[in-house]
Amino acid sequence: MIRSAGPFTRELWMAAQPDYEQIIQCEYVKRLADGTLPKNWFAHYLSQDVLYLIDDSKALAVTAARAPDQDEMYFFLQLAKDGLDIERALEDEFLSLFSIPKAKDKSPAFKAYTSFLLEHSFHSPYHVAVAALLPCFWVYFNTGDYVFNHSVMNNPYEKWIDTYSGIEYMEYTRAFIQITEKIGQQADPAMRKEMTGAFTAGTHHELMVLEEAVNQ
Repeated sequence: MIRSAGPFTRELWMAAQPDYEQIIQCEYVKRLADGTLPKNWFAHYLSQDVLYLIDDSKALAVTAARAPDQDEMYFFLQLAKDGLDIERALEDEFLSLFSIPKAKDKSPAFKAYTSFLLEHSFHSPYHVAVAALLPCFWVYFNTGDYVFNHSVMNNPYEKWIDTYSGIEYMEYTRAFIQITEKIGQQADPAMRKEMTGAFTAGTHHELMVLEEAVNQ
């Protein structure tokens, strides 16, 4: 589990804790870990995730263009590129591995999530856009880490679960948290409040896409 980088990101994580607790206790996560996840739940999530990553990469690229210094601009551009690489890998490997057809259109929960990210990346202050994008890394990584550490032996989803344990993704997430900590400490109280709202809203979207998969 990746923890905060300082007092501001600690406040963010505490604010999102109610939704995070629901995430790790939801049926999707529990049944992914114990190997009983229905294939139609997984198929919905994975096929939608391919579409999600395309718009998430767009949001990261737009945020990169608005970054106040070159290091942050390069960081978010790298995340955008890697997001597209992951999207291709999902299509080429995992959709085929699990015999899952490509999704043509976004589902309501995934559409709401990507619209939220794009809206913030284009129209919110840079600080708020960064906070809105962070749950896709921090909350997602910690959820995956929880699944990895609670997975049963010979889990039929083992190859997918193993993707959560990548060192590169962990390092990206830590760097993202550090950037958020830095800009949060530089922000005034009103901006920090907006950032907290965006982070908790993003965490709630992480919950909603899982709950939607359960309701297939």
